[in-house]
Amino acid sequence: MPATYYDHLQWYDSSLKSVSESAGMLYTYSSIIHGFSTQLTPDEAGLLEKQSGILSVLPEMIYKLHTTHTPEFLGLGKSDAVLLPTSASVGEVIVGVLDTGVWPEIKSFDDTGTWSNTKYLERFL
Repeated sequence: MPATYYDHLQWYDSSLKSVSESAGMLYTYSSIIHGFSTQLTPDEAGLLEKQSGILSVLPEMIYKLHTTHTPEFLGLGKSDAVLLPTSASVGEVIVGVLDTGVWPEIKSFDDTGTWSNTKYLERFL
């Protein structure tokens, strides 16, 4: 942060206003990274990225929702109604799965060589 600013929020606001008078900060980040989110045109984002002290400008990732019609997807037709009785207590349930791209097989999740006390853990199984 340049010394001319009282705090980082003032610096963010000044940086943002230098590329767009109409854009406002949507959210500020201060725990893991320091920065802010906003809505800018591609040209405005390019101008912001060229400023001194700006490490990067990242576009928002847009995820598309995928759905299947579960009974048909599972091969269950109307003749299978006996297997799936209807209930008056539950209806219109939406199940969502968000694929973050994190794979449990990556080395970050490998616990080989870490402490394990199976005798202790067996009490909970």
